[in-house]
Amino acid sequence: MTTSPAFSEEARDFLRELPTHDKAWFDANRPAYQALIAEPAKAFVEAVTAVLQHELSLSIVGVPRMNGSISPINRDIRFSADKTPYKDHLLFRWWEGEEKKSAPTLFVRLAADEVGFATGVMPPSLDRWRELVDAEGTGAPLASAIEALVSETGAEVAGVEYKRVPKPYAADHPREGLLRCKWLQVRWMEPFPADESHFAPWCARQLLRCGDVHRWLVANL
Repeated sequence: MTTSPAFSEEARDFLRELPTHDKAWFDANRPAYQALIAEPAKAFVEAVTAVLQHELSLSIVGVPRMNGSISPINRDIRFSADKTPYKDHLLFRWWEGEEKKSAPTLFVRLAADEVGFATGVMPPSLDRWRELVDAEGTGAPLASAIEALVSETGAEVAGVEYKRVPKPYAADHPREGLLRCKWLQVRWMEPFPADESHFAPWCARQLLRCGDVHRWLVANL
């Protein structure tokens, strides 16, 4: 794996300032975007994919292009009150499964001064998800893996969108929070590391901390 900086300080400054500019500015500065952001992003995906496939699963998918593992830098403003055209961060994803949208996924969110990490899934069937969470043999190991990751990283559990535990499950179910999930993401933030030269390996190590949760999602959904 390369030890050259994945994202320089100049690149992070570009991200920080990007939302303050319009499309005309972006078009005029597209060469800088390509050199500072787009090309390093592709190399970053390739580097992290190699580690995840070696250390976590050979079936991990990483596609080093926009709308593959790299989310577009422009915002969808069609239905948003905020018309800022560009994001101030990059979002990367690696998934394991045939359907990208519903496959268990690992995420990196790169902003100018901090980096976010997450593991999660959009369950293809909520009924199946709830059955798995309810059953002691499957639900307890998932809850334990999530609790361990939260304890280790200070992560939050997102996706709990239902106010009440769905029937027929008891309101005081030991995993009531997971039963109330519409989707799941266990995520946390870290300061941008001081050593830029090992950024990709550092990110890969953070994602590997999600291994127990990710493996459960792959094995059961």
